[in-house]
Amino acid sequence: MYKELQGKILFIALFMGLSSLVFGQARFEYSEELQAIYQDILELKLEKARTSLAALKQSDPDNLAQLHIENYIDFYTVFINEDKKEFKRLEKNRKKRIKHIQKYGDKTSPYYLFSQAEINLQWALARSKFGEQFNALRDLYSAYRDLKQNETRHPSFIENKKSLSVIHAVNETIPIPRLIKKIFTLEGDLEQGEREILELLEYTKKEKSFFYAEALASHVIITLYQKNDKEAAYQALKNSKLDHSSSNLVNFLYAKVAQRAGYNDEAIAILSERVSGPEYLSFPYLDFLMGLSKLRKLDPAADIPLKRFVTNFTGRLYLKEAYQKLAWYELVINEDESAYKKYIKRVNTVGTELVDDDKQAQKEYDEGIIPNIDILRARLLFDGGYNQRAYNYLIQNSEKYIYNTNLVLEYYYRLGRSTQELKNYPDALKYFRLTVESGRASEKYFACNAALQMGIIYEEQGRYEDAKKYFNECLSMSPSKYKNSLHQKAKTGLDRIQK
Repeated sequence: MYKELQGKILFIALFMGLSSLVFGQARFEYSEELQAIYQDILELKLEKARTSLAALKQSDPDNLAQLHIENYIDFYTVFINEDKKEFKRLEKNRKKRIKHIQKYGDKTSPYYLFSQAEINLQWALARSKFGEQFNALRDLYSAYRDLKQNETRHPSFIENKKSLSVIHAVNETIPIPRLIKKIFTLEGDLEQGEREILELLEYTKKEKSFFYAEALASHVIITLYQKNDKEAAYQALKNSKLDHSSSNLVNFLYAKVAQRAGYNDEAIAILSERVSGPEYLSFPYLDFLMGLSKLRKLDPAADIPLKRFVTNFTGRLYLKEAYQKLAWYELVINEDESAYKKYIKRVNTVGTELVDDDKQAQKEYDEGIIPNIDILRARLLFDGGYNQRAYNYLIQNSEKYIYNTNLVLEYYYRLGRSTQELKNYPDALKYFRLTVESGRASEKYFACNAALQMGIIYEEQGRYEDAKKYFNECLSMSPSKYKNSLHQKAKTGLDRIQK
């Protein structure tokens, strides 16, 4: 289940938060100068931010808020580049900063525990990139403990809800046994987290706070992943004040949500407007997203950004998937099986298996089965939100698959997904039912996800007993791919309908 947190972690990591208050000599003051540095950090102008912060620390050494901001620079450096040597070098700063705050900070300030919690949470997220599960959970618990204690001490300090709301919302997906959660009083649920982040979002709008971007990002995360409402998440961004052309972090957020919501053409347009130049930290993952979006459109130029990603990226995550997608490109665009084999072999020589998509790419290499070109094209079109094109393609090629025992299961599943997105629920339920009935014992994930999607459809229709039946049907299956992710979504669905 730890691996399933990666897609969520990527979004949670975008905006971690600041605020402003002035106390005595050793104080927490998020001044205009410090806020300008923070804005440079969000725009990934890290060298400029580092230089400005060093000068500000010389002129105002007693402002402890600078330690909080300084931690952002380290965090984004290691989170985006995934350089393990740099991670090991910079992680030592976490303890130094916290010790300094504990020694000199005003313990009566709401920012005393808040700043420590934010630093710990950032390093928990950074550690997740490098497979440090135990240390990540340790830092996560430290952050949660401080935020809860701060909530008790300062109940009117609404900024505390920024990170606490996300922890509450994803609590049921955090990979800790329930007994340990109970011992450490780690609690909360989706409803509580959503309520808290909406309260903070309303506050930041009214106060015109620079917290607004972070509150909105957290709201989008919860809506997209926990509530499974892709359209609402995308519209929340569309209706916001965030400018994806001025910050590559915002560009990433927009593009990722647009992809998941089926607005593939808009994702391409957004990624085309990303900022670049020597003053910005390199963000190769945006090339990966561009290549993925273009591949889902069956664009003959999709290989260019994918090749740029594998050439320039020095980290470990998504490399296996990138080479898998280059292999798929050779199949669906060039129909070249020899080129497919060349790229799929690279999957076995790069990266790691911390995230599901990399794990799935490795499994494709291990199995040695070349995907069917027609079904793969339909799958990519569907993933890009080109649902009518995907459906038409499947129907036009139906005679190839309905009598093929090796492919008919995936064929019905793909038809179900396409008709579901086209809001043709009677046909979607029909195709999903065929998938479930014929694939319960299969190690492939099609029947498991078909049951999950039936549960979601029935939930939307208010047929809660039927929804409960198929969520449980999903939980009864054990596919070799995406099991933890699918099961967690089914559990979240059950939680929604039982409240």
